[in-house]
Amino acid sequence: MAKTDQYPGRLRPVIRAYLDDLAKLGPYGKGRAAVMRHFIENGIIHALESGVLTKKDVRDHGETVEETEKDET
Repeated sequence: MAKTDQYPGRLRPVIRAYLDDLAKLGPYGKGRAAVMRHFIENGIIHALESGVLTKKDVRDHGETVEETEKDET
């Protein structure tokens, strides 16, 4: 699995409450970080599909193709 960096970002209390509510529902992730990751990844996929972003090669960012394929399953 690829190394993940910690981001000490600050969120408004109401946003944290929404993230907690979404985590309790389950399909978006089991905790705040997983819910945020879900929505960030979906937003990036949408931006790639709509042409806002261009696809990057994961190997340029310290990942291997095998790791990426395993993470997508």
